Amino acid sequence: VSGHCKNIPTLEYGFLVQIMKYAEQRIPTLNEYCVVCDEQHVFQNGSMLKPAVCTRELCVFSFYTLGVMSGAAEEVATGAEVVDLLVAMCRAALESPRKSIIFEPYPSVVDPTDPKTLAFNPKKKNYERLQKALDSVMSIREMTQGSYLEIKKQMDKLDPLAHPLLQWIISSNRSHIVKLPLSRLKFMHTSHQFLLLSSPPAKEARFRTAKKLYGSTFAFHGSHIENWHSILRNGLVNASYTKL
Repeated sequence: VSGHCKNIPTLEYGFLVQIMKYAEQRIPTLNEYCVVCDEQHVFQNGSMLKPAVCTRELCVFSFYTLGVMSGAAEEVATGAEVVDLLVAMCRAALESPRKSIIFEPYPSVVDPTDPKTLAFNPKKKNYERLQKALDSVMSIREMTQGSYLEIKKQMDKLDPLAHPLLQWIISSNRSHIVKLPLSRLKFMHTSHQFLLLSSPPAKEARFRTAKKLYGSTFAFHGSHIENWHSILRNGLVNASYTKL
């Protein structure tokens, strides 16, 4: 579907029908394209669930500095516990001895004091500066239970890159995560339970079709917290016989 989703409907249809057919083509595959330039993403293990900005510098500047199309990739009703989970995953990857391999993607964050440059640039990785900004994010979130604006104000005082980094951590997440009620999975013996959806509708539909034909087997597989920063943004990969 995605290969032809940008084709313009033929003129044999009326104007409104053309719009409807084009919308039918595009909506299921919006997650496969950059929300700014509309060019197709290139992912190692297929498309993810949520729309996102691509890594081209112009798109990064437009998205974070001008707010272009930012609503399309916003975290919908992100709870504080989900944000804390995302930050914890980012920190685990950054503090890992394997960070040069697993801390991908590296943040693309515009410098608030110089909007023409990237304070955090994947082409010029600075793990020490990133760690400092992330420590500021962690300390403010641990101390503050106030409003979002109050948290932002305190972060800006402590480190001007803390809040932009937090924005990136939230908006670059390409999976949908929700906190589950305490009683949802009693056998887990923990109050911290989350539901994660990462497959786009088209991929999920193919799975359900195959399930009807061949059946399925439920299996549980865990992964260390340091791996999840990448998993949420790049998807699961077969890492057998690799450095991962």
